[in-house]
This record gives sequence, C-alpha cells and structure tokens, in this order.
Amino acid sequence: MPSQQSASRGESTVIEIVNPATEKVIGEVVNNNPQECDKAVETSAAAQRQWAALPGEARSTLLWKWGELVEAHHQEIAALDVQCTGKNLPDALMESNRGARHARYWAGRADKLFGQQLADIPGRLSYSILEPLGVYVVILPWNAPAHAFMARVTPALACGNSVIVKPSELSPLSAVRLAELAGEAGVPAGVVQVVTGDGATGAALSSHPGVAGVSFTGSVPTGRAIAHAAADTFKKLTLEMGGKSPIVVFDDADLDSAARAAVLGILVNAGQICAASSRLIVHVDIAEKFVEEVRERMSRVTVGDPTAKGTMVGPLVSRGQYEKVLGMLEEAQADGACALTGGGAHDPDGSGYYVQPTLLDGVESGMRIAREEVFGPVLTVQTFTTEAEAVELANVGELGLSSYVWTRDMGRMIRMTGAIDAGVVHGNTPLVMDSGLPFGGFKDSGLGGAYGEDAVAGCTRTKRVTLRVADAPLPSPWPGI
Repeated sequence: MPSQQSASRGESTVIEIVNPATEKVIGEVVNNNPQECDKAVETSAAAQRQWAALPGEARSTLLWKWGELVEAHHQEIAALDVQCTGKNLPDALMESNRGARHARYWAGRADKLFGQQLADIPGRLSYSILEPLGVYVVILPWNAPAHAFMARVTPALACGNSVIVKPSELSPLSAVRLAELAGEAGVPAGVVQVVTGDGATGAALSSHPGVAGVSFTGSVPTGRAIAHAAADTFKKLTLEMGGKSPIVVFDDADLDSAARAAVLGILVNAGQICAASSRLIVHVDIAEKFVEEVRERMSRVTVGDPTAKGTMVGPLVSRGQYEKVLGMLEEAQADGACALTGGGAHDPDGSGYYVQPTLLDGVESGMRIAREEVFGPVLTVQTFTTEAEAVELANVGELGLSSYVWTRDMGRMIRMTGAIDAGVVHGNTPLVMDSGLPFGGFKDSGLGGAYGEDAVAGCTRTKRVTLRVADAPLPSPWPGI
C-alpha cells in the first residue's frame, strides 16, 4: 500500500502505519490491488458455502470460542489500537474487551434466525426463510478498529455469510490479529479474511460483482461513493456515516450530570466518535453558569501520551485529521467564535498530533463548525429560550445520527424525542451502545443499522415459500381449463 501521504498503485506497494503520538512508523501492510481483491472474493465465496452449510449451533460454538480468545487477548489487541490511533489505553482496553461481548451475543443468535409462518387460505402453507447474502464486505473506520471489527463481523457470520474486512489504512493491525484469532477458534479458512489497502481497495471490493452486501462506517462522501459503486449489482448496504450530535440542556436538568456528560461526550477518544455530543445547546437562563462549569471541567482534562497513567485525551489519528481540525478552529475564531478554553494545538513544539480540548462560544448556526463534523475535541455552544427553538437548533444541518436531551420534565422529553431528526435519542444519559440496541442515522448519517435486528436484516435476504397441501382439485377461475 502507499504511505499515508500517497504512492502509486503500480507494482508492489505498502502503506506505512504511523503512531500519531510519536509520528514514527510502526509497521506496514500490503496495499491489495483489484486482482488480489478478486482472489479474496473467490476464496470467500467457496468458504461461505461451507460455513452456511454448518448447523446454527456449530456456528454458535465457533463464535463463542472466538469471543473467549478475543477476551483472553484483549490487552494485546488494545495495544495495537493505541499504537495506530492514539486513543488512550483504558478506552482501548474497554473497546477490545467489548468485542468479546459482540461475539457472545451473536453466538447466541446463530441458531435462532427464524422466519415466519404467514397467514394464508386453507389448503396452502406459506412461510419465510432468512438466508445469508453470501460474500459480505465490512469496511472499517479508524477510530475504534477492534470494536468495530467485532461489532460488524459477528452478526454477518452468525447469519451464515463469509466476511472480507477492509480495515482503515491508518489502523489495520488489530484487524489482522482478530482474524488470526478467528482461525485459532476453528472458524474455517476463508470465512474471515482481512484485505488491507487504501480507498481504491475498498472501492474494488464494494463494486465487485461477487460481493452481495457491504457494511461501511466512515465519512459521508465515501459512503455515497460506495452506494454508487454498489448500485450496479444491487448490493445490500449498511452505511453508518457522519454525526453532528446535539446535547440539549434545559434549565430543569440535573446539571452536574449533564456537565459531566457534555465533557465526556466530546472528549472521549479526542472527540473522534461519530456519536460525539459536539453541539451544546443550552437554555439561556442557565447558560452562563452551565457553560462555565463545562469549561472548568474541560480545563482539568489531561492531554498526553495515550499509554501514560492518568492520560484522558490522546492525539488525533493522523496529520491530515490534525490539520483539518486546526483549520476549522482557525476559521471559526476568524468568523467570531470565542474559545473559552483551548482553541489550537496542544504543545505545538512537541511531536504528536495533539489538539487542546476546546469550548467555543459565540457560534452561529450558519458557521461551518456548527454544521459540519469536526471529529476532534471541539464543543460548540449555542443558547435557546423556547422548546421550539431548541428543536430547530438540534435539527440544523444534514446529519442525524445521535442526540442527547437533558430535562426532568418527562412530557418535554417525550416531545423532544419525537421532534429531533436523528436515529438515536438519549435522555438524561451519555452514549449507550450494545449488541442488541439499534444504532443508525437519519438524513446523511446513514442507511440501515449494524446492531440488533437491523443487523440481521442487513446481513440476510428473505425467501417466501408457499406450498399447496390440499388434496382437493386445484380451483380455477376459468371454467373448463
């Protein structure tokens, strides 16, 4: 693969993996070309027939074993993600360990994928069957590599598909190790493959006629390109894309908990989470006091080496992301926004792609930073006076993934959940994710969902069967025929 800067896709190229905390190259992976993608799909198709032929109980047993191996090796897997992404070690440990939870959950579903018996007239029996799609491609994001791998791959396997994983070129190492552990658990060769590469590799897999479904997590432009690439062969798509999630705080909220949630919601993983609560929308009567409380808490957050004890926020994942975030901060402040804390690079003379935790006041809805995903440790502030105004501010822009509402008034909470145009609404709680809970976006934030029953729908096709079981002559509307 080419380096992160760029390289020709000609001969035998590699992508260099850079540690964002040190800016040093820590490894490299092959940049697979379209011919190598062809081979991977061919191998996957043959393996899928073997995998789908196994009883659900057998797939369940193997997925459970895989989950136990992931749990046993989760420290090793977390260390790989820290090296590639710069996320702090406790967060990486939590995410890699949660991967075992996904394997166990879908192990429990592998033998419980039922269709329906359908209403019909006497003398006929109709029912439906859930069938695997076949070869399924999972294109991973760089921000939570191990967790995303297990969350996206395990439902597809439980449903009887084989899976080709294309990890981000920024963070591919944990994907390679997780696939090795699947083999150690007894998952047949070829059922789980990792094909490393850059965007061209992902495009080759997304458009391949032998691929039946694609799960993608990443940016809106790339998701749109994948949808176009998949259209000619009518692949089933699950797209989880950008977020610009509001956190709406009313004047009757539990302000201590809301302030804590506001800080955690934008600073975990340095704000590089699609569901990060990046837009604080606060009632004008409490705005001054509440914003100061958030500012004070943000100023106490420790930024630094992600492997060091006590570090809360590490670097951004790459120089490109670092420069993008700093550019958006500079533009916002030039447009009139005021940095109450942060506002630029952290320790700009040192190594690593560190950005200060930033709280921006004076933000207007027309500003780019209020509408576009930053994917960094940047929280903007806007105020409202009425519930209708809060809804209007929450729904600004073309992204609608997650949202957060803080109020003790349950009538208001119910009204807000209906009015906010987002796929997920959290009430008086920060982000909650679990294998069985649906998670997907509205508007430009996505298509379908990768968790719970939505994942089953995205990884299977429905076949309806109707059998005539009556012994009586076949009735006909045409006499004599």
